[in-house]
Amino acid sequence: MQTTKARVKRVLAFMSLLVLSLTVFTTVFATEVTSYTIKTEIKVDNQPLTADTKITTGQTMEATNEISFPDSQQINAGDTLVLDLPKELGLVTKLEFPIVHENGEVIANAVTDPSTQKVTITFTNYFSENYKDKVMTLRYNVRPNAANLPKTGTYYFTFGSTDFTLNYNKDDGEAGDYEMKYGYQDPENPKRIKWRIVLNAVQDKLNNMVIKDDFSDSGQVLVESSFRAVRYATQPEKIPNEAALLKLDPIDNFSNKAEFTRNADGGITGFTINFGDNWNWAMYIEYTTELKSELPEGSKVANVLEWSASNFEKSRSVNALTRLETASGSGSGDRTTTTTTTTTTSTTTTTTTTEEPSTTSTTTTEEPSTTSTTTTVAPTTTSTTMTEEPSTTSTTTTEEPSTTSTTTTTEDSTTTSTTTTTEGPTTTSTTTTEEPTTTTTTTGGGRPTTTTTTTPGGPTTGDTTESTPGGGTGGGRKKLLPSTGEVVATGLVISGVIVLIGAIVLKRKISNK
Repeated sequence: MQTTKARVKRVLAFMSLLVLSLTVFTTVFATEVTSYTIKTEIKVDNQPLTADTKITTGQTMEATNEISFPDSQQINAGDTLVLDLPKELGLVTKLEFPIVHENGEVIANAVTDPSTQKVTITFTNYFSENYKDKVMTLRYNVRPNAANLPKTGTYYFTFGSTDFTLNYNKDDGEAGDYEMKYGYQDPENPKRIKWRIVLNAVQDKLNNMVIKDDFSDSGQVLVESSFRAVRYATQPEKIPNEAALLKLDPIDNFSNKAEFTRNADGGITGFTINFGDNWNWAMYIEYTTELKSELPEGSKVANVLEWSASNFEKSRSVNALTRLETASGSGSGDRTTTTTTTTTTSTTTTTTTTEEPSTTSTTTTEEPSTTSTTTTVAPTTTSTTMTEEPSTTSTTTTEEPSTTSTTTTTEDSTTTSTTTTTEGPTTTSTTTTEEPTTTTTTTGGGRPTTTTTTTPGGPTTGDTTESTPGGGTGGGRKKLLPSTGEVVATGLVISGVIVLIGAIVLKRKISNK
């Protein structure tokens, strides 16, 4: 009992280990896809980028990547593909977008990341099921990477398998004399827009200055922690642009002077700053707004700044528009459909059994028998003479589809139906010709002498001729059946059974002893 329990425990332990091993080894690990071909097209205002196209700092361009994979490249769910942008280009903002089939099925999900200048694609199981003719197309915006383009000039780069020439114009922008404003999407959050304002770059004296800003367009609200308003000490010359201003250190932060306008939900949609007299100071205001609702692709978000001073007859304003960056992707694949056509050749075996009307004719020709009896007193002489003509047997085999007919001569006129199955195209014809045999017996002596002469009928010819022993009346002897070997086989089987039984009995006797 203890041994049995131990065996059961060992078996259960082995099965548990086997299941655990299968679980571990069937885990699929995500891998990076490396076998692909990529063709890239870059457009500016819907026109292909050429060596004659002038691109300025911050100008956006649309990049389109067409990617194809060989059928041998396996792509499973969780596998990734990473595209590195050329150093001359940069991504605008972080975007997450699906790559979809025309039927709506998601093939992969892509992410553009300005912090790494990479596009990362993570696949679903679509290409593992549709592994033939795999293709994808990605569309997203890029712009010149100013950090790697130090000056105006011509730059060359390759994106995928396509070569490009970039005619670059380095431009830090113009602050204007009194106002400049622009916005751009947050590189880390596409739902947020960063706004930048430069005021009084010319450094005039502005009396009773009032600054108003309304960014309620498209449902924007202020990210309160992002608001900052500062001023700088007077410089000997006009501030040329934002970059030059940011190199200076501010001397005052007047953010607390802002009075905010709120919507029904409490979100800040604008502000007003009653600054007072501006004594020749350049100002810089920055803040971030957030979109509270989804907008269509390519939407432009407005932001209106207005300011006034008592020594200016009219107020001044600037309307800034920011286009929301978007990206999209599409793709397709196919699966190999294996059509198995099974052609069944019907082998028709036709067995034709031709039953000739097999007539077994027994023809007995009795020639008139003449019996002469002569009684003569003479020495008895017995003379027996038997003359037998040669018996000719002719066998002819002809390979023709034929029917084997059997004709048997018996003493009675009997009709027997014989069914013959023809296995091959073979005709067997056997003809036996037997000459009449004459036997003469002469007996001399004191007893009567009887002379008997029997003349059988003429030669009987057929496919198979068999003489049947017996008298003319059909009595006496029966017809002998042909030897087919069945009797011998049956005898051997019976003998084998008897020997086997005997061996078993003998073995039992020996075992009992």
